Amino acid sequence: MIYLICTPIGNLNDISLRSIEILNSSDLIYAEDTRKAQKIFDKYKIDKKSFSFNDHNERSKTKSIIKEARAGKETDLTFTIKREDLSKTKKIIKEAKAGKTISLISDAGAPLISDPGYILVNECIRENIEYSVIPGPSSVINSLLLSGFPINKFMFLGFLPRKDSERKKVFENNIKNDATLVFFESPKRLVKTLSVMQKIYPSHRRAVICREMTKKHEEVIRGSISEILSKVSSRDIKGEICLVIEGDKDLTEPSIDLDNEIKDLILRKMSPSEAAKLLSSITQQNKRDLYKWLTKKS
Repeated sequence: MIYLICTPIGNLNDISLRSIEILNSSDLIYAEDTRKAQKIFDKYKIDKKSFSFNDHNERSKTKSIIKEARAGKETDLTFTIKREDLSKTKKIIKEAKAGKTISLISDAGAPLISDPGYILVNECIRENIEYSVIPGPSSVINSLLLSGFPINKFMFLGFLPRKDSERKKVFENNIKNDATLVFFESPKRLVKTLSVMQKIYPSHRRAVICREMTKKHEEVIRGSISEILSKVSSRDIKGEICLVIEGDKDLTEPSIDLDNEIKDLILRKMSPSEAAKLLSSITQQNKRDLYKWLTKKS
């Protein structure tokens, strides 16, 4: 059996009891970063050693893992038969035939999410090797919950490209996307990325930076893209970052129960700017778009 185990994204106390149990019972543990894995082992007294499994060796290690998963556990059955009762012997024989228990853990969070494991999972499916996921922390979900944006529809787009031209293309392709977008970004490239975004997105489009989540210096920076750029451009930003962008809400016409009859009625009592402000607070639609609709000639 192969287990994909989610590990803490910052605070080591976030690991689940089931994850600790599986790691303790694993015959082999593969980790994206063996040094970070050792910190978990030391904290929870897991007397195991991990082996490297990263982007550079995933293909070669996958072959070894599949082979190990098929192999029986090394068990001294002769000794067992002499010393233990029959029921326990049957249990050990069953475990030996079942193959080894192998666990895969990423640097932080869930394996496969911008981390190694995709090749292994597909090979397991092809070879009919059983695998399962031990759920746990995810920086993607964590950042969505912290953002305050709608999360009934969202897209995770991984790490942003390094080149400005490629980043620009990603933003342009998603400018009309109504889903909340989540990206990973390096603190070294954050200001440059926000500068590119500011040129493409409308001025009112909001974004959130979630930094060092679950750690002592966790920080959430909210505002329009230009406001956030102003806040971080003079700072030395460090740590793991998720960049969350609000989905497109720019509608040419308001879409919920607003028609020309209501428009005429409300404009008899107040100015277009006052009406736009009132309707925006009621419908949660963009005030600027409502104003355009109210002043548009029928």
